[in-house]
Amino acid sequence: MRRFWAALAVLALGLGAFGQVTISFWHAMSGAHGEALSYLIQKFQAENPGIVVDLVYQGAYSALQQKLIAAVAAGNPPTLAQQYENWTTQWLDALVDLDLFLPEEVLKDILPQFEEVFDGRVVTVPFNKSILVFYYRPDLIPEPPKTWAEFEAIACALAQDTNGDGQLDQFGTAFRPPNPEIFLTFLVQAGGDILSPDWKEVTINNAAGLEAAEFAARLAKCALVQSGYISEAIQKGIPIGGWIDTSAGYPYNMAAAKTAGVPLAVAPVPCYKNCASMIQGTNLAIFGVNQTKAQIEAAAKLIAFLLREDNIVYWAQKTGYLPVTKTAIFGKAWQEYIAQNPHQRVMTEQLLAGGFGQLLHPKYMDIRSKLITYWELLLKGQGTPKELMDALAEEIAALLSE
Repeated sequence: MRRFWAALAVLALGLGAFGQVTISFWHAMSGAHGEALSYLIQKFQAENPGIVVDLVYQGAYSALQQKLIAAVAAGNPPTLAQQYENWTTQWLDALVDLDLFLPEEVLKDILPQFEEVFDGRVVTVPFNKSILVFYYRPDLIPEPPKTWAEFEAIACALAQDTNGDGQLDQFGTAFRPPNPEIFLTFLVQAGGDILSPDWKEVTINNAAGLEAAEFAARLAKCALVQSGYISEAIQKGIPIGGWIDTSAGYPYNMAAAKTAGVPLAVAPVPCYKNCASMIQGTNLAIFGVNQTKAQIEAAAKLIAFLLREDNIVYWAQKTGYLPVTKTAIFGKAWQEYIAQNPHQRVMTEQLLAGGFGQLLHPKYMDIRSKLITYWELLLKGQGTPKELMDALAEEIAALLSE
């Protein structure tokens, strides 16, 4: 089925011959994000009166994922949907090859940090993308750390048991076990990766992996470790010097800091051998199953519209996500905007300095589940870094051999 959709290009309906066509678009954007998306869809329909977009909010990402799994299994998926890379690998054969339907100039305009090829195919484009950055309280950390060594020294100097009960109540940093992307950022900064480039060897427990794990374990001794969002701790007034979090969390972190009456600022993540930072967020893909060629063409037209500079800049300004094309991120409108919004300038510079994406292995969903388990064990000190990395490597190897 690799190029099954190539046959679609020669079906009776010609490109651009739309008439009245309805497409479904499943998403997980709520609140202000959902409002911004609704505005863009209304704008698209005004520009394309022959296309009706049935925009369907499916709840949180977990709910969207489960509904997509069920819809694909039933042979009745939406025309267009948000999806993470580790979802895409589960239903790759149900997706359309976008290079058959999107203009070449649209695909070439996507920033290289967001270019993704699944088993030789282009089936997604970036949509709501963010990147890990460093949030910090200027009253506790006047100058944010630029290196691992500075991060560790500052964080552990701040960690204190102020009431003498034997437990930290002021923390130098904070970590969430459900977010192993922070460990992966440390791993890549140390020069490592989960697998070898050919995916044949598990490398997460090599020297670079062990170095990243040891660094994280040392930081964890000076950190608040909790499953909930760090913004929840900030809102409760728990003092935390600085922590790594997604740029998409900016409005939530700022709102929490405002509630707690404390200052908050943003800086790039501390660097080690490089300044890599993991990209977060979903992509857009078109399902070919149970869709007409007119619907697929209409969905491709919507994607091209959403990737247009004016619409990308609007989306980024309203949501806090990052522009995903060269035209938008280097364009006058965005450059003028970030000149007036320093936090977005930091996030943009972080992306350009070394943003990297998710492993596109078909078993990454299962690999990530193992990462979460061992990241939590590492943060809680339930095993030495070497023991945990070796055990994690064994479990990943077992997954690959299945």
